[in-house]
Amino acid sequence: MAELLVPLRSKPVKSNQTNESRAFEPVHEQPEDRSENIQSAAQAVEILKCQPPQETLIDVLEWLQPSNKRISGFDIQRQTSLASQILHLLVNDVLPDHWCSIFGDANNNTRKTRNLVLSVLCNVGGISAIATRLKVVIKQLETTENTRCARQKEQVESLENTLSLLELVLAQESCIHGVWLSLTTSEPNATRRWLLWKELIALLGNGRVLSLASEADHIVAKASPSVREASWLSDGIRYSLWVGKNLVYMLEEPNGSKGIDSDARKAWVQMLERALTLGHVDSILQPILERVVEMRGQLHKSFRVCMVAIKGSSKRMVLYSILRILAKTRTSTPLQSDASDKSIAGAAALIHFLSKRVEDLANFLLQWLSSDGLVQDFSIRRAVVAALAEDFDRLKIALSESLQSFGDKISIKHTPILQQEGTAENLLLLTGYAHRANHQHVSEMARSGPYLNAISNRLAASSSRASLLGMCVGTAVSELIDPPDRRMNFSSEEVTSSQGQRFLRLTKVHDPMGSIDDLQPARGVSVPKMSRNQKHLPVKVTKPPNNIGPSSTESKIISIEEIESESEDEDGGLPTYAKPDSDASDEDEDPTLVNRDRPTVPVYVNDLISGLRDTENYDRHTLALTNASSLIRRKAAFGNEVLDSTEELASILTGLQDKWNLEAFQEIRLQAMIAVLVAQPLEMGQWFSRTYFNGDYSISQRATVLTTLGLGARELAGYGKDDTTLAKFNRPSKVQRTPFPSKQLPPKLHALYAPEEPLTTTSKKLENAILQPMALKAADTLSGPNVLKTRTFSSRMDVERKRTKAIPNALAKVVADGFFFPLTGRFQTHIGTS
Repeated sequence: MAELLVPLRSKPVKSNQTNESRAFEPVHEQPEDRSENIQSAAQAVEILKCQPPQETLIDVLEWLQPSNKRISGFDIQRQTSLASQILHLLVNDVLPDHWCSIFGDANNNTRKTRNLVLSVLCNVGGISAIATRLKVVIKQLETTENTRCARQKEQVESLENTLSLLELVLAQESCIHGVWLSLTTSEPNATRRWLLWKELIALLGNGRVLSLASEADHIVAKASPSVREASWLSDGIRYSLWVGKNLVYMLEEPNGSKGIDSDARKAWVQMLERALTLGHVDSILQPILERVVEMRGQLHKSFRVCMVAIKGSSKRMVLYSILRILAKTRTSTPLQSDASDKSIAGAAALIHFLSKRVEDLANFLLQWLSSDGLVQDFSIRRAVVAALAEDFDRLKIALSESLQSFGDKISIKHTPILQQEGTAENLLLLTGYAHRANHQHVSEMARSGPYLNAISNRLAASSSRASLLGMCVGTAVSELIDPPDRRMNFSSEEVTSSQGQRFLRLTKVHDPMGSIDDLQPARGVSVPKMSRNQKHLPVKVTKPPNNIGPSSTESKIISIEEIESESEDEDGGLPTYAKPDSDASDEDEDPTLVNRDRPTVPVYVNDLISGLRDTENYDRHTLALTNASSLIRRKAAFGNEVLDSTEELASILTGLQDKWNLEAFQEIRLQAMIAVLVAQPLEMGQWFSRTYFNGDYSISQRATVLTTLGLGARELAGYGKDDTTLAKFNRPSKVQRTPFPSKQLPPKLHALYAPEEPLTTTSKKLENAILQPMALKAADTLSGPNVLKTRTFSSRMDVERKRTKAIPNALAKVVADGFFFPLTGRFQTHIGTS
């Protein structure tokens, strides 16, 4: 206890001096020299509480150094109550007092003191204390934002200093690795160690530091009178690059020839998985991939081991990002080039090295080829196909999936042509590799049903470009397996063109497997890197030579002369006819391919139900959905077709999905559901109320049910036309079409007869119904014939004859029993059970 009793000396402070002013104007007292008397952490706490001078502060910092823990017997990196108290005092009280003397000057003494401070704070507790300080100061500034007080400037300065301190603590690329090493050496309890590591992940990987720094930087920039450079901690891309560099250092630095151990691998994977949620995946993985390409040996194995340990969707995200980075920075083969390239061989080696004997990575590569890879650079797809070709079983699976996607009718009709070309390129590349590996397999595939159906579907396509792809694939495969006299030949100019010949040469493309070292750029060649402020360079368009073809020739009009035709008078007696309407289906060159079996508009409820359920037939399903509302309203008063099928129609419409991305799908379905409700309001109101609480539907579908009940009740009450007018006025139009000039009245007449806005119409109606009668009555009372009128007394029979009889309110019973009470009752039951 004797060592805890430290002699202290206080100095009186003026009453009008606040804590904030003392933070920037320290009271320098002259205590006794305590550098030799620091024996425990409690004594260091008491010294820090007494606003020590800089010399005593340096002695305390030297005693708290992690390298001095064996002598002092206290480890600041271990999260104890005393360590947390010391870090809190340093960040909140001591460093603001000595900020200018430690971080303001740039001499050797201040540099040494600064390194002592950063060494003490570079741990989980120190980073957490700085982040907490940032949060507290930001909240203080939010409370004083509307009041211009003298403390606001000091708080902004304190916020800027705290942000600068956090930048200095996290500036090194070895920061995360240093914190991990301090946890492994200072925390013997494995459970506490992993809890502290998760706290660091929440600070750095989960974006807490990034969000606090962004808010603080915004406040400081807003309060600063001059333009200042933004903090790198507030920039998502630069912060993600910093995380990636720290992960690289953690991956390669400590392990030597043994590789990364299991605990470090687990910590590395946890940090990476959480950092991927920042949204800048490529920025995190770019420095990692560059270091893997530059280094050799053990780093490759360590990265592969960590790559395998990543879980689920994060692994797929990392793999797709690696492929994007390789396509942007490491492969640069022109699209028209079919020759093998060193960079493609290196990329194939890296992809094969990562996915070798890893089931889920190989499956992700197959998915990438048929989804994201279709819009990626052709050279990276060549590298992926070359990597998959090392395993013939995987090659067969990829070939089968590409063939299925290539011949799918829906894909041919609705997929963009660029993706269809990518599918054709993948199919021809895979076919060439499969033919070189096993000629018999390609021969069997070319005579199988899926292949013949794919070629037939392509040739029957209405798009000439899609049909050309079928011709090119059929010709290329036939050249591989058929003799010259029996090969498929379409005798088409498009197949013999340069674009068609490029597709035919893809089966002969063969990229040998290289090594990862092939990805290293040659001397004098700089690898392009992703830049935060990368500008789009203008594309230089070169004029094609004149000998390319007839499309490159130019014509110059000299003059236009009117030539009188002698045959005009000969046809003067013949009547002229208008141009017939064009039909999209008649544009096909082959009349046998025109589809005359078009679906008709449903006229019966059973046909409507069948059309709504047939989601595979686009035309029939669209016709049924578009005409559902009008058909239900038309059939509701005639017969029992609608009355017998109301629940079935309501169930189908409520669970209907927008498979074809129809325009105004929600509104069309809502109108149909309102029509079903109006047809039988009492029964269907109860059904929709029951469905909203008990049905297995999504939030959007439940919202549609509530909208149906509300608008249906308003239509029953007679407000349907107002809702329709308001909906038409508020509905956004994708294209602002200007009416044809001949169909528009002159400006004066157009202003007179043009429909007005609903608000203007409503205000005029109210004015005509309320204000005008009152004004006329007042005018007649003061002047006019009403002044001369005398009051007459009517008989009782005349009064009873003029009195209007009360009409029973049938709507109230329907709305109460079908809408209000079912909703409120079930809502009360739902609240009680939950």
